[in-house]
Amino acid sequence: MEQVIWVEILSRQLGVIARHRCTGPEIRIGRGYDNDIVLDDTSIAPAHLRIARNADGVLMAEDLGSANGLYAGHAKERVRRVAIDADQPLRIGNTLLRVREPGYQVTAEKAERAPHVAISTVAAIGVATLLLQILILWLNETTEPRFASYLPTLLGVPAVALAWTASWALLCRVFSSHARFIRNLFIAFSVFLAYTLFTSAVALVAFGFSWHPIATYQYAIAWCFFAVVCVLHMREISASHLPLKAGIAAALAALAIGSQTILRSEVNGTQRSYALVLLPPALHVIPAKSQDVFFSNIEKLKQSLDRDRTESPDGD
Repeated sequence: MEQVIWVEILSRQLGVIARHRCTGPEIRIGRGYDNDIVLDDTSIAPAHLRIARNADGVLMAEDLGSANGLYAGHAKERVRRVAIDADQPLRIGNTLLRVREPGYQVTAEKAERAPHVAISTVAAIGVATLLLQILILWLNETTEPRFASYLPTLLGVPAVALAWTASWALLCRVFSSHARFIRNLFIAFSVFLAYTLFTSAVALVAFGFSWHPIATYQYAIAWCFFAVVCVLHMREISASHLPLKAGIAAALAALAIGSQTILRSEVNGTQRSYALVLLPPALHVIPAKSQDVFFSNIEKLKQSLDRDRTESPDGD
């Protein structure tokens, strides 16, 4: 009976690049054209590896005296001979191999992914994001509205979203063979819409209740949203090692938040924070202070300034 062995050429992420069906009592692998499997890797010898069964019928991989040797799994020490493990790759030169027999039990099939996002859904989210941005601009208007003031938003938001999506779609095409442009555009618009809604709510609360610090430090949340959108895009490329990817994104976001916090503290010093967005007075929830209180505070400030101007600093 003909014995069949499958030899797979793997990527660094252990994805299958090529799969070879081999028969016969032994399989020879190398760079020479007299091998059963020819590999185009200059670090592999012309006759590098031999795969055959020993007296007990166990598949063995044997180094044929190459300069760069044979390695099992992630081991750092080269081996002369090693028993084949169907779940453990072999490394020769800069190439990863995996050897399996026809009886190897593969995992059950995965459930199909959710249907592709409809273009109409993506367009609706994009239009909603754009309209919300225009509404925010209109609320912040202090002069007569002009079309020119809205033009950068009308052109800039779609242009940035398309450029951002095209970059991730290119990475998807390179690393997973599928661009998934619509799904990446859906992620970009959805996260941007969520971030816009969040910043709008923060601005309303900060203005309505005069809670200025939450508006001052909203950049920290912006970095968190940035990390989330990057993780979602990376999931489209590959769902493997997702916790590791999320951890790296979170660490980079924390580093960015810390750096920006230090920079802002050095630039602003001990200055008080003020509302970053001015909205219509009707949106101010807490009552305004009376004129008497206002002028009383002005008088106290004047007295403090006069005292600082006339008194000598300590130690002078």
